[in-house]
Amino acid sequence: MRKKQKLGYALAGVVVTTGIVFTCFAYASEYLHIKDSGFTQLPISARAIGMGGAFVAIADDYSACYYNPAGLINISSSEIGSMYTDLYGLGLLSQSFIGYVEPDRGMGSGGISWSHLSANLQPERWDYDMVAYSYANYLSRTIKIPTRSWGINLKYLTQNTPYEDAVGYSLDFSYLRKEEKFSLGICFQNIISKINWETGEKDILPVNITAGIAFPMNSNILISTDVSVSPPDLFKEIRIGCEWKPYKLFSIRGGIMKKLQKDGNAIFSLGIGIKTNLLGLNTSSFDYAFTSSQKFSPFGTHYLSFTLEF
Repeated sequence: MRKKQKLGYALAGVVVTTGIVFTCFAYASEYLHIKDSGFTQLPISARAIGMGGAFVAIADDYSACYYNPAGLINISSSEIGSMYTDLYGLGLLSQSFIGYVEPDRGMGSGGISWSHLSANLQPERWDYDMVAYSYANYLSRTIKIPTRSWGINLKYLTQNTPYEDAVGYSLDFSYLRKEEKFSLGICFQNIISKINWETGEKDILPVNITAGIAFPMNSNILISTDVSVSPPDLFKEIRIGCEWKPYKLFSIRGGIMKKLQKDGNAIFSLGIGIKTNLLGLNTSSFDYAFTSSQKFSPFGTHYLSFTLEF
């Protein structure tokens, strides 16, 4: 009798676990199609994610490569930034990012970054890579308007799956206006794109437009909000975030991202950041973020980032 009970519990556990895995993959599948630009929409930087991803009007560190390349013109030192996460905490979907950015030395700012998404569902493995070159400059260097800048991303994309491989490219354009009491940003992703499949077929990526505004309430509190639009579906997401610095080298963050399509689920995020001097180098930052469960997954996602300025 006990053996039958144990067998019943074991089978129930297998059924529940299998259901969780397939539910998470069903929801995550929107990221696993390069032609839908899902992979290119995965957020980066634990700092930005902790603020709900509302970062297009902030874009003041290496993650501007993703959110708004125009913001690179405002960085004051070279930076190397990295991030890693196990999406949904199942050990099946992992996302990695590393980027290097250079400050303005008279000809604008630039950076290069690599993003990787891996889906490991044995015996199959799906890999997605994106290498991006980013550039930013002032709206006019002759008139020198330091509060206004533009930026571009040129991205090279690859998909390797058991079913079909693909390569492609896309171009982003962005604008940032950074004033003392507020900042405005907008980024047009995939305004030019092409995907070449190994079958010979070709696709283009959907255009995604994100606009946002940020308010530094004082030297310790920063509030921001973004809205994403993806024609022809129009409003796609709204994001709201806040960063509070109770101490100069310590930050607490919170945010919410609300999908305006499908079931309209809201995703909440929390995060912290610590700045320090590592091995006598300039400034290094350790950031952590947590996002709440998505759809039926009982697991949240944890993000870790490391930044080095020199």
